[in-house]
Amino acid sequence: MHGKEMRTFNQTNNEKEEKLSIMSTFYIGIDPDTDKNGVALLNTETRKLTIQQLDFAHTLEYIRRQHDVLSVMGGHGFKVIIEAGWMNKGNWHLQRWDGRAASAAKGVDQGRNEQTSRLLGEMMAYYGIPYEFKRPLPKCWKGGNRKITREELEEVTAQTLGRQNQEGRDAALLAWDKAGLPVRVSVRGRKTHAARKPETAGKVKIFDDND
Repeated sequence: MHGKEMRTFNQTNNEKEEKLSIMSTFYIGIDPDTDKNGVALLNTETRKLTIQQLDFAHTLEYIRRQHDVLSVMGGHGFKVIIEAGWMNKGNWHLQRWDGRAASAAKGVDQGRNEQTSRLLGEMMAYYGIPYEFKRPLPKCWKGGNRKITREELEEVTAQTLGRQNQEGRDAALLAWDKAGLPVRVSVRGRKTHAARKPETAGKVKIFDDND
């Protein structure tokens, strides 16, 4: 075998071995909040979601623990996805009836959320944990402010998730979207369904790319 052919053969084998060595990828989606962050762990192999609400310190502790355990086990990909509302040029949630005090309070809360997002990214960089900031996903659901409801999330993921708040659901959707898992909406009643029910699935919600 010639040298060029040998290099191509070895390169192909190495690529195959690298793909086989990664058994699954874990994503942690985070929806930052002033009180408790929505934190969702997704195993892309089983599609199992674990959703929690954690304060800043416990969020860091949880991420580091998951990262350390998977690093010791080996063969797993890992990345943290942090919602970054500050990536939107206009990220205000004001109502036409809001007065000055209400507008100011919402501005303060929004600023604190965005600061939490940036600090989480800063800490991931400090700990050497892979992460990325993600622009908020389009709001096209049935809940308040067009956010996803528990029923919709359970239909999308085809699993019972129990009680969780809005931040937890938004974090789960971040991880689900990053994994490239499909989100389908039936034409009848616009109900959401997991991809394993293609016979009832219709329109597909398409979010930003997942590079």
